[in-house]
Amino acid sequence: MGCASSTVAVADLNKSLKAGESGRSVLLKLEAAPWLLSTPTSVITTTAGTPLHVACEHKQLQVVQQMLSFLSCSPLCTVREALQPYCRRMGQQLPGSPAEGVRMAVDMVNCKGQTPLMYACTVGSPELVKLLLSQGADPWVGDRCGSRTALHYAAMSGSAACVEAILTHVAPRHMSRQGVRLVNARSFCGLTALHYAVFFDHTQAVAELLRHDPLLSAVTSSESYDMLCTCETLSSPLHFAAIKGNAETARQLLQHHALLSAAARGQDPRLQRNAAHQLPWQVAASHHPGSRDLVAMLHPGQALERALGLVPGGGPGSADALRTGPASLATLAAAALQAKLRADLERALPHQEEEGDTEKVEEEQGQGQDGEEDDGLCGVCFAEREQVAPAGCRHGLCGRCAAELCRGMQTARGGRPRPLGCPFCRREVSAFVAVASQPGPSGGQAAACGGRCQLVGASGAVAAGGVIQEA
Repeated sequence: MGCASSTVAVADLNKSLKAGESGRSVLLKLEAAPWLLSTPTSVITTTAGTPLHVACEHKQLQVVQQMLSFLSCSPLCTVREALQPYCRRMGQQLPGSPAEGVRMAVDMVNCKGQTPLMYACTVGSPELVKLLLSQGADPWVGDRCGSRTALHYAAMSGSAACVEAILTHVAPRHMSRQGVRLVNARSFCGLTALHYAVFFDHTQAVAELLRHDPLLSAVTSSESYDMLCTCETLSSPLHFAAIKGNAETARQLLQHHALLSAAARGQDPRLQRNAAHQLPWQVAASHHPGSRDLVAMLHPGQALERALGLVPGGGPGSADALRTGPASLATLAAAALQAKLRADLERALPHQEEEGDTEKVEEEQGQGQDGEEDDGLCGVCFAEREQVAPAGCRHGLCGRCAAELCRGMQTARGGRPRPLGCPFCRREVSAFVAVASQPGPSGGQAAACGGRCQLVGASGAVAAGGVIQEA
């Protein structure tokens, strides 16, 4: 085919794509001239985009499906003819199978190194993103304008749906490379997708990225040249929020950090300095001196929960109460131990005897018996008789104080569980045992237990009437 004829054919296909013609019409043109699939659609522009790029740019899902179906269903000779112009331009070998040809087609780049997947992210078409990924598109491909990936383009366009589509529909082999997760992929200047989403004030895209736990401490490796922003090297996403003066985005980043578990939280992002040794609050103060609320929120002098307006501690409205996700193994183990200790108390303290015990102790105290009977009182409240003791140390407690100790093990979800320690020797408590009754003034057994106390512990030993027996 001559040069004039090929130019006319390319222009006709380009016109059909931009006019939004049906996929069937485009398919007929490709069947007549397969080489059109990888030929630049315009000799005037310098991007050298293929028909697949143009179809993605105009969100023509059906046309893209027809193009990929044409390759997958054609014989190898037709596939090679369709991709020969692209392979000549890029110096690549022709595909060895139709499946390999489809993978090559979805990763074709224009003169700027941009793939059809990047086009789909730019125009905000999650359906196209899912289709291209299902056909083998590589989300790690970087362009020639700073090595930005498709995820960077999705963040720049603010399409939270495309961000979600990439991070949830990517093939498992593409989830990470060389120890770096896709959500933390960096451009030539060290910019992550989160940097771009923060800079362009795309709060929904920021929220979607935060759902996939990006690295908040990621910093730029050099001054960026691909954005209208002057930022120092080693700038974090929080520095970008400070530069833009966006309090809402800064709050999103800080709240995400606050909701992380203590083990995964790391350093407060407000303490991270850029190459000019500036903290985020100093950057905000220099760029936006009137934004006092933003500066105050970014200042590390006040607690993070207070800066975010969260309730301190572990109650409702606190950071601990807002954390999501499964509980840690340590938290589950602490809950199991708490349930076991409560079961020990229930076995050691028959319900029908609790009220009688309290009344008898109060009666004895009213009679002024302060001698040997004081030795049998709870060492915490000094109001009731010793009824149980931690296994091992045997420091006596009443049933109520032991129950309060068990309740003290409760922690908010996501917090680090607190082990239960004896209030006297701080030895860790693994079980409660019932104490033998103390002899009263008459030398007999105290009526508090009536000789029916039992030793209950992890070892299974039982003491009836004050005599230890093996269960």
